[in-house]
Amino acid sequence: MNGRKERVIDGAKSILSTRGFNVTSEVEKDEFYDIYGKDANKKSIIVRIPTKEVVGVRELRDYKEEIEKKGYDHAILLALNKYTHYAKREAKAAGIETFSIKFPFFNLFKHYLVPLHEFATEEEIKELEKRYSIFKYQLPKISAEDPAVQLLGAKIGDVLKIIRRSPTAGEFIIFRAVVP
Repeated sequence: MNGRKERVIDGAKSILSTRGFNVTSEVEKDEFYDIYGKDANKKSIIVRIPTKEVVGVRELRDYKEEIEKKGYDHAILLALNKYTHYAKREAKAAGIETFSIKFPFFNLFKHYLVPLHEFATEEEIKELEKRYSIFKYQLPKISAEDPAVQLLGAKIGDVLKIIRRSPTAGEFIIFRAVVP
């Protein structure tokens, strides 16, 4: 196994653990490497790492067919290099999450400079709207392309609660709405 592939596999496991999934099994074949996981609510996830240089529509359709046949709740596709334009477009339409080759394949939240990110509860959002007389869409924004947002699996319209800790200021909490 080459170094890039090992880093991507470790990154996939990091993504699963950050999202609360436990790795249940791993399967390696000539054309791909699959990692299967389940969370506490028995939701299932599959992460596929194709070995091809460029992931095209054919590989994506095979993957989509397997997901539908086996009934996974969520699917992620991690390319070692890049995707074709049509593969990315079809993955988005099928609800398959894709990660760019530029994505940092390690757990960002273990770095001391990265604050804790978590999903805001409905109660917290309602309290913000009431307290500041605003709507959810008026909150400060965070891009859906942000690595922390991608690592958490946040979707456009979600609200993230970011907790920064400082020796001088104590704990500082900010809320951000995920935008395209």
